[in-house]
Amino acid sequence: MAIRNPRLPLLPGYSSNPLIGRKNFGLRPVFTSVDKVNMLVDKSEGVGREPALYARRQAPDLPAWILYDKHILRFQAFYQQSLHELREPRVLRKVDILFYLEDGTIKVNEPRVNNSGLLQGTLISRQRVRLPYSTDLYYDVLDLNVGREVSFYGKNLKIVNCDNFTRVFLNRLGINVPDPIPWPDVVERTPHLQKPSKRWPFKQFLDFDGRVLRFFGYWDDRGSQFGTVHRLEIHYYLADDTVEIKELLPPNSGVEGGPMFMKRMKLPKKLPARIEMSSEPAPTSYSPEDLSIGAVLDVFNRKVVLTDCDPFTREYYRVTYGIDSFNPLPTPEDGNTECISTAATRQLPPWNGYGSYADSAENCRTVEPKAPHRDFIKFLHKDRIGFDSHILRFAARLINDNPIDASRYFIVKYYLCDDTIAVFELGERNSGFTGGNFFRRDKMYLPDVEFFVPEEPPSYTDRDMWVGNELLINRHRFRLVAADEYALRYMELNSAQYPMANIVLIMDKIRRTLVSKENGYKDFVAKYMDLVAPHNKQLMSVRCFKQALREIICEKMTEHEFITLIRYFRGDPGAERNPRREMIRSLVFSELTRGLWDDRERLREGLAHADEVGAGVLSPHRLRQLLRAHRLTLSTDLMDCMLQVLQKDKDCNIVYEDLMSFLDFKTQPASHTDEDIANLVRHAPPVKDTECKLWADMDTYIKGGYVNWNAFLCQLNLEHLVKDQTS
Repeated sequence: MAIRNPRLPLLPGYSSNPLIGRKNFGLRPVFTSVDKVNMLVDKSEGVGREPALYARRQAPDLPAWILYDKHILRFQAFYQQSLHELREPRVLRKVDILFYLEDGTIKVNEPRVNNSGLLQGTLISRQRVRLPYSTDLYYDVLDLNVGREVSFYGKNLKIVNCDNFTRVFLNRLGINVPDPIPWPDVVERTPHLQKPSKRWPFKQFLDFDGRVLRFFGYWDDRGSQFGTVHRLEIHYYLADDTVEIKELLPPNSGVEGGPMFMKRMKLPKKLPARIEMSSEPAPTSYSPEDLSIGAVLDVFNRKVVLTDCDPFTREYYRVTYGIDSFNPLPTPEDGNTECISTAATRQLPPWNGYGSYADSAENCRTVEPKAPHRDFIKFLHKDRIGFDSHILRFAARLINDNPIDASRYFIVKYYLCDDTIAVFELGERNSGFTGGNFFRRDKMYLPDVEFFVPEEPPSYTDRDMWVGNELLINRHRFRLVAADEYALRYMELNSAQYPMANIVLIMDKIRRTLVSKENGYKDFVAKYMDLVAPHNKQLMSVRCFKQALREIICEKMTEHEFITLIRYFRGDPGAERNPRREMIRSLVFSELTRGLWDDRERLREGLAHADEVGAGVLSPHRLRQLLRAHRLTLSTDLMDCMLQVLQKDKDCNIVYEDLMSFLDFKTQPASHTDEDIANLVRHAPPVKDTECKLWADMDTYIKGGYVNWNAFLCQLNLEHLVKDQTS
């Protein structure tokens, strides 16, 4: 392309950018066919072949190197290269064509393939590529599209596909992008699906290097004196047709085995009498055709029976030889080599109080002190993974005869990764208690256990963590009075491990209680049918629902089971507003108003762009990144509080439409007035304390609202009892 003189004025309707695109991709100009021709070519003005994407007098103010910075169009293409030195006349070379929108340069790169034998990588470095048979014209966007052929320095490349960004970019410019074209019907070399080539050993090495057939077998030597059954592992290397055999010795067998049963070599089928003096041709060696389950190999006059193989070997024989039957054969048992451990279990001395039980036990087992081994598998599965912290948090009260301690508030954290418990106190102002770490993180053992014993005494587990339970920790009795949303949701999702959060077990307990009483279900329904809400006959207040269950089941139901029922049968969630959510929403509104942030439309576009599959949900970690990228003036603690109260799916991913509704203060203003918000922000404690004090609202939130009474009766499924009693 001819380079424009920077001192000359820019012609109307033409852009200094040699590419095609718009500053606002959401708007598409309407051009006639004449306008499009004028935009691309204007021979009369002497500009030459210079494409411009804007209509006349609509060129952007920003230069192309700013407007299209890091905007790259990516096309997939191929060309065929002739190889006269090999049997194959051509080889298919797949390349990527990168077109940089900021300056119109092109880069051609070929992805690297291991053991291809070809020089791959960057074929054409980033530069402007001239059109064939031209000295002043270059390739641009109009020349690159799916189905077209381009010629770069004598190589003819066929474009077959492009990425999603390129397709959307060209479509928004009004350029139709055809569907992807399949790759040419060329038989690509797949070494593990072909037989090794005997004529070209170096080609065989390149094709099959690193591919090994593995069989399992045995050699029965019980016929000789002190003989036994040797379990073997046979490796066949496809790269050079060599075989090696290893012996698998059981632990504590008392046998010193060598490093190899047979070192790697070509295994002959029949060994001649005298190899060095024989004039016969070299004996044939074993090949993959001779190996199969049940085959017997002659390993230097030792009969080795093949009994099984690994999945790669099965796939190789299935594709190469069409064998689909791979039934393992049993290995004979040798009763004379059975290892019987006569060592008695070592009795450790009692714990002396120094260090942990595991540390003291390791020091007693070995002379050299070693660190105790933790359950590493459990740590990998239960350690923090993004937003999933695997920490169950409960609010607790201290139970004793001191009336001052009744007002103290505690947080009990249970760490699932190592079954440890930490207790924190929330100190209030002018209470006389500073708060902070009350008990450091450690294993908390059950009450009334003997500590100075050889084995570690039982400790509290996650099964003991439920609302309403009492824990005796270091002679302090705590009652768990509430749980955070993560703990409740985690226990409900893993209800098979936590009976207190298993709705099936809870409903079965209520069902059995009603069935055991005469006319129990009929009296239960008749007594509490009049207590439903007058405005909606399907709803019953939580207070009446709780009273009804306590009367029929007495003290057999725990507080955590009540919470599970209320959460499962929650009715009319729109009638009752969550005070915790409204309080955090007011704090968010005040912070965003103070920071002058009001860019919801851009945030919505960013959320939709991040949701590639269109699921409507994003992970908390990804959502936190997007909120930071859009410069929301929120502290880290306040942002975490906001993410906790948003709506989530079963995988704890956040529904970002609920976030947009949460931030919509124009159509859905905050519940507090401006004066209340100002006082709340002025007199509110720090956000961490605010989040912790919201634990106290949990009980109020559970007691308020309604329960879907009809859904509860339908879940009980005891209507047949009423019909039988009536008849």
